[in-house]
Amino acid sequence: MTRDRVLWVSRAVTPSGLRERVRVVLDGSRISEVSADVAPAAGDEVFDGALLLPGLIDLQVNGGDGAAYASSDADERARATHYHLSRGTTSLLATLVTAPLDELELAIGRLAAEVTGANPVLGIHVEGPFLAPAKCGAHAAEHLCDPTPETANRLLESARGTLRMLTLAPERPGALDAIAQFARAGAVVAAGHSLATYDELQAAIGAGLSFVTHVGNASDWPSRPMDHERGYRRSEPGLVGTFLIDQRLSGSLILDGHHIHPDLARALIAARGPASIALVSDATPAAGRPPGRYRLGSLEAEVREGGYAVAPGGGLAGSVITLLDAVRIAVDHAGIPLVDAVTMASEVPAHLIGHGQRKGVLRAGADADLLLLDDEWRVLRVIRAGAAV
Repeated sequence: MTRDRVLWVSRAVTPSGLRERVRVVLDGSRISEVSADVAPAAGDEVFDGALLLPGLIDLQVNGGDGAAYASSDADERARATHYHLSRGTTSLLATLVTAPLDELELAIGRLAAEVTGANPVLGIHVEGPFLAPAKCGAHAAEHLCDPTPETANRLLESARGTLRMLTLAPERPGALDAIAQFARAGAVVAAGHSLATYDELQAAIGAGLSFVTHVGNASDWPSRPMDHERGYRRSEPGLVGTFLIDQRLSGSLILDGHHIHPDLARALIAARGPASIALVSDATPAAGRPPGRYRLGSLEAEVREGGYAVAPGGGLAGSVITLLDAVRIAVDHAGIPLVDAVTMASEVPAHLIGHGQRKGVLRAGADADLLLLDDEWRVLRVIRAGAAV
């Protein structure tokens, strides 16, 4: 009989908050017991001075360590996964950006075959091609299109049940039907790269839209001005304003120090509460690499000194961080309490994509996905499904 593995740590983020002197018993790939305020016992693996977190879950990862999830090379895709896994992201959604539909179908199909219980990739996030041209950012404008039932079905058939999130602009023709179609298939449908009005967003929410991708980026902020050509006779809430108003929406934030000011992020989190917000990295293939030029979809982005990526048009093009970096920035720069920051990077995303009972939390019965840190945010150990990475 295999002996249980037991970890003892000085501090841990648990469902009841930050606890001290915590003992966690692992029974194979699951957690069988979590006890606080206990002394280590003989045979325990003791991590004195360490902080234990549930494994982090990233809903938006394009790649890392020079590797892209859009690549046709399986080794390259695996390298991206290992890079983020080694830095504490024990589960993620592999993200694909706008591309010709034929290319998207092939990329989705390759990733769908790799979504297994043993792989940290829990599913696929498709960001585009149904985005607003005026807010396309680092997406190739020539490949944007309207979401017809046929194009939506092509993506769903390629994904074979692994499409967990789809980001689109709700104002595009055909979007309402597509939102309902994707939602029925089990995907979280998100608004992003959009100029949707309050009324358009209300209609989209009624159709099944439930999320806002990277709140505050590639959208109106916080309200739309009057626009007589499109019939806006007054200033009205845009995407960010609707997120603040409508409690049916949850959303994500890119906390890399560039996409959104930390003080503004703190205000958004205070307004909606951490249970409504997931931290994401939106990491590009350039994450973990030095400044230089890297491919992002069909475009070339430049990573500059200071740790940010710039699209050919001069706007931000994803990030170069990991999700652990986002948690650190949330705590150290935005003043978010540690427990809240960890919750937004673990428990909240787990619930959003249907893994709330198994992942993102330190409790008996959950998967043994764990992250051990020292007091300088350095990774001491990553454990996934009970095995050290």
